[in-house]
Amino acid sequence: MVLQTQTFGGIEEHLKMTDDFNLFCRHWPSAGEIKRTVIFLHGIEVHSGAFRFMGPELANANCEVYAFDRRGFGNFREDNLPRGDTLDFDRHIEDLKEVVDDVRKNHPGKPLFIFGHSRGCAYALWHAAHYPEQLDGLVLAAPPVETGFKLPAQDTFKLVLSPVVSHHSMYDLIDRWPQAFKESEEYKLISQDEFCTKEFGLGFLFSLQTKLANQMLHHASKIDKSTLIIHGDADIIACPNSSNLILEKLSSKDKTLHVFPGADHWFYQSIIPTMRAKYGLDQKREVASIIKSWLEK
Repeated sequence: MVLQTQTFGGIEEHLKMTDDFNLFCRHWPSAGEIKRTVIFLHGIEVHSGAFRFMGPELANANCEVYAFDRRGFGNFREDNLPRGDTLDFDRHIEDLKEVVDDVRKNHPGKPLFIFGHSRGCAYALWHAAHYPEQLDGLVLAAPPVETGFKLPAQDTFKLVLSPVVSHHSMYDLIDRWPQAFKESEEYKLISQDEFCTKEFGLGFLFSLQTKLANQMLHHASKIDKSTLIIHGDADIIACPNSSNLILEKLSSKDKTLHVFPGADHWFYQSIIPTMRAKYGLDQKREVASIIKSWLEK
């Protein structure tokens, strides 16, 4: 790791992967004795800055917190590709394993939890199913097993053909999300953030969907680790029933589902890069409090 600078968004670092690619990472050191480590996995449309509120909250509860931008997203575009695309999707999966390895090496003996939000849950579930020895538990926020939107038939056809004819063609997925979202403050905040992403490589989307998203329930069935699932009952991006489906499939005996009334996909703007005054600080802290209490039990 290469220390860069301390900001409101945490200490900014680079994590060097085995192929020499430098992942951008935010790091919030524990305010006291380190009792556990947490690795945050952002949703498809945002970046590690979505943990700006939650990172310090968990750090104040004796957590050493990390959040990294997946390659091709957030602060790191790949050479000759626009933000939202990647040369090799499998490196996303390998990057997560390497980050977990690095965090475990730097904090030996400390429990490690992976915290996924939205599509980040698909990565978290894949990793937990394939490398259960690497972690002690999961936090899944708004897993999108069922979504509040459907792609038009012609767009689905493009996606299926993408590995052959249009791997790096860009597709505006966010434009297909519900109209109510596109009229929301959250949509404006994401659209105005230069490091957020609306368009994605078709090949990337195809790999994400077939290798991770479509397999979330299958991967959940293989997981016996302690798991906290949270969802907002006003989420129109990831239907709230998604969390019930995950809960039923998990093999773990220690599994909890907490539903926040009136919360949308970003949990009162507690998991989003930019926050406004739409929701009160007490609502955001309610989300953090549930997560901290679960981690501390």
